[in-house]
Amino acid sequence: MTGGVFFTGLLYLIPSLMGYIWAGLFLSFFGATVYLIVLYKYGKKNFKENNSEKTTLTFFSLLVISSVIIFSFDYYKATFQRELLNEIRVTIDSSVIESEVRAELLEVYREYLQANQESDISVTEVAVGFFGERLENDGKFLVKNPELEKDLSFLFHKDPESDSFSVYSVAEHSKSMDEDFENLDGSVGLLQTKTTLTNKGVSHERQN
Repeated sequence: MTGGVFFTGLLYLIPSLMGYIWAGLFLSFFGATVYLIVLYKYGKKNFKENNSEKTTLTFFSLLVISSVIIFSFDYYKATFQRELLNEIRVTIDSSVIESEVRAELLEVYREYLQANQESDISVTEVAVGFFGERLENDGKFLVKNPELEKDLSFLFHKDPESDSFSVYSVAEHSKSMDEDFENLDGSVGLLQTKTTLTNKGVSHERQN
């Protein structure tokens, strides 16, 4: 008994310490099943009655089957909750990005409309003048609220030919639908949106 407890406990402990809790649970379950089989075979010769052997075998079988059902249910529930939490996070990040970045670009658009009444000026020129030092040389865009940069990163792109100014936003804690999607900030598989200003207004889209 002591050896079985130590063996199954060790199988759980090693992977869980490395962060693989479900792998640890699976290995400990596998170890416990092996232990029950060995225990049954070891004690089989000591059964004096055939009914005792059948009862023990039935009990062990039901124990293993119920453990498999419970393990499968808990794993499915954990997976569902993880996906649900990610969707909630994606919704929150998308809403924050859209409201914050769109509001800033709308300010630029209003200034563009006022400036364009007096002289022929492009959207790109107005945006660059409006944001000024908030447009860094490495392409990083500094938003008004610096608190957002704890969980989000912002990059800008200006295209004089099409006269458009875009802000790309990447959410560090929100997974994209495409796990292999390469984000502009060098990360992979994270939510990315694009908010674009043109002479027709502001548009916002999710890119993955």
